[in-house]
Amino acid sequence: MGIISVMIIFLCICVDNMVSANMSAIKMSPEKKSIFSIKLALFFAGFNALWFTIGYILSMVFFRGWVHFANNWVAFAFLLLLGIKFMLESIEKSPSFSNVDADDMRKLVKVSTIIGLNSLLVGYAVETMDKAFLPQVLLLLVFSFGLTLVGFHLGKKTSKTIVSKRVELIAGLILIVMAVKMIII
Repeated sequence: MGIISVMIIFLCICVDNMVSANMSAIKMSPEKKSIFSIKLALFFAGFNALWFTIGYILSMVFFRGWVHFANNWVAFAFLLLLGIKFMLESIEKSPSFSNVDADDMRKLVKVSTIIGLNSLLVGYAVETMDKAFLPQVLLLLVFSFGLTLVGFHLGKKTSKTIVSKRVELIAGLILIVMAVKMIII
């Protein structure tokens, strides 16, 4: 798995951030939206990095000797599961925030944790593929922060369709293709 593959995977898992931010932006007033977008982007990026780190450490400490001979199959399974999850999420409601929820720290931590759990599997898979930690986590931070802001920028109260849901479906398909690539190549 090269750096381009890792970047594509990170972009795909950060689409979840974009969808939640997009749905939140549709429900928020412009005054709250500008400040909350930065706050949400920081939380999403931080929790994605935290869960990625936990997955990376779990793989390194506990499972390195057991899974090293089948690292492509582990990455295949995790990417396939994430791809299917994203495709299913594209047809259901995503967690979002309204003006009332903008100051609710518990909901912010809860949603950030739920969205960040995708990074746990990716952190585990990246470590089994013997990739360095620091460049990967920095890429994840940048992508997560950036896609959250893009989601907020795309969300408008006048939106009749939610484009980010289609992007989530495409991200799921890309993750499935990446999973199949892991065992073919």
